[in-house]
Amino acid sequence: MIGVPREIKDQENRVALTPRSVSSLVISESRVIVETQAGAKSGFSDDEYSSAGATIAGSAAELYSRAQLIVKVKEIQVSKSEHLHIKPQHIIFGFNHFESSKELTEAAASSGATFISFEKVVDENGQTPLLMPMSKIAGTMSGIWAGFFHNYTFRHDKSIRLKAGADEIRSKFIESFEHVMNAKIGSDLKRMLSLQDKTAVIFGGGNVGELAARVCSALGAKIIIVERRESRRKYLQEINFPRCSIIAAADKDLLRSAHVIIGSTYDKEKADRVIDEKTLKEISEMRKKIIIDVAVDQGGNFPYINPLGKYSPSTTGTILNPALVDYFGNIFIRVPNIPSIVPRYASAVLSTVVADYVRDIAHEVPRPELARAVSIKNGKILDQAIVKAHGLE
Repeated sequence: MIGVPREIKDQENRVALTPRSVSSLVISESRVIVETQAGAKSGFSDDEYSSAGATIAGSAAELYSRAQLIVKVKEIQVSKSEHLHIKPQHIIFGFNHFESSKELTEAAASSGATFISFEKVVDENGQTPLLMPMSKIAGTMSGIWAGFFHNYTFRHDKSIRLKAGADEIRSKFIESFEHVMNAKIGSDLKRMLSLQDKTAVIFGGGNVGELAARVCSALGAKIIIVERRESRRKYLQEINFPRCSIIAAADKDLLRSAHVIIGSTYDKEKADRVIDEKTLKEISEMRKKIIIDVAVDQGGNFPYINPLGKYSPSTTGTILNPALVDYFGNIFIRVPNIPSIVPRYASAVLSTVVADYVRDIAHEVPRPELARAVSIKNGKILDQAIVKAHGLE
């Protein structure tokens, strides 16, 4: 049986399978059980799941006791004892991000279960079909946030204050998000979030970086994409964003002049540290930055030094209050679940792709990309990237 639990990570509003996807699985002769209120934050009711053919479980304990294949969005929450539900017979299919936490990895391995990671599913074309749609949402939102925080916030002592009208603008870009994703940024939004003649440096030219560049460019910014892969640089050059340079490395002079810096480099392991603390201090002296670290799930591209001068890698914002001030006076945005700001849209996009893989796992249809995405099997860590990240045997 396929189980869909309610996500309990703070500020996580998505659900792994929507009623529409559940219906398609039921039609394919799969049995599905959904924890009550699992889709509530995404706008999907228990009645909709029941109408789609799912059984509603009254609690997480009931769901885990009845289902073998657990399909969820985020990693198990050890701090909330979610791992205690997991037994050796379970297959957990979701964004696991084991490289980000040794405690999480050890709890998962100790359960004796098998974990297949969304982010490690790579198809025959080298694409990440489960990570890609969420990366595109995160990239688009980082471009929107760049404009929002440039125009509607100011620093006050060691905190961020919102200008008058900020809440209205935030509601407007959330409501318009699907149009923005479809490259339809209205003239009002362009004016309100304008980055005209500002410089945005984007580390990483993958899906996140490409979408961030598209939005920042539409808002009038001058774009510099730092991308090490020659093939990807060639691809980005063919897109031909207005006033966009694509380079293999960035020097300090370039970073000093930037108004916005976005980090999006991640290669199936821990995120690259593209700027160190010393460099961050130097480039912040001339101009304070808006720094958006999309790769925070995997450790982050930039060091966050809190207002007291302490390195604080575990300090993050939330989708409701994303911004922090760092020791050097920069506005820092490091939010681990950006797509949750548009949960219904994000859930629908993710669920559509996930459902095909879930169907094949449930019916034991072999797929090479799924076999390669098994991070932990029966309690044994198979992914060497995880072993390397935590110095495990």
